[in-house]
Amino acid sequence: MRVEEFDQRMERLILHFTGPGYSAPSEGAALSEVAEAKKEFFTDAGIMDERSDHFEMRMVQFLDWYLFTRPLQREGKTPARLALEIDQFVMTAQERLDFEALSETKHSLFEFLKLRGRDIHIRDLFLDKEIIVRDSPVNLGFTREEIFDARLVPVGEEHFFARGFCFHPADASKFIRDEIAKLPDWPAHEDKELLMLRLMKMRYKYEQFRHLRLDMIYSNEKKVRF
Repeated sequence: MRVEEFDQRMERLILHFTGPGYSAPSEGAALSEVAEAKKEFFTDAGIMDERSDHFEMRMVQFLDWYLFTRPLQREGKTPARLALEIDQFVMTAQERLDFEALSETKHSLFEFLKLRGRDIHIRDLFLDKEIIVRDSPVNLGFTREEIFDARLVPVGEEHFFARGFCFHPADASKFIRDEIAKLPDWPAHEDKELLMLRLMKMRYKYEQFRHLRLDMIYSNEKKVRF
């Protein structure tokens, strides 16, 4: 699956799972599936300002989370996995292989190690494992000091980056590593996802309140009222 094909598959997932069946409330529900997901994702993350330089990436991060991480309320499965099981989501045999790869997308926190040509060497901080993203079209903006949140799509033995990235400030690295260290040796999927979502919301707040010290945002204590 090439990057262009990945974008096409993503657009199909987005169109289907933000379409009429998911953007309107079901009987007896106050909010639609999409509206409820946005509420979960953006609560405590600060106001979503469409004029912000970060708005587009925040929406990409939300859609990645909605498609790959959050189980749908009625079906109890993520959209990426449900797409493989429902008749309404028609696909060819080759497309099925691509959508199966998307359903196996891995979400984690990483540190950048080095760039060799177009190959990016990174370390998964939960697994303490080095991964090489070969011939990556995304190879700018990485520094050794910043921990970043990203998703890797498996294609055979290789990986490529999904569209959403969240780069945490370098000064937050110690706090993030300490939070990772608090997790069990084999943390549950839900534990890791909750931590990454909490850290992402801290990043959003830091964008909005740059006049505050970073340790007032990246903290487990409620130091500031928002």
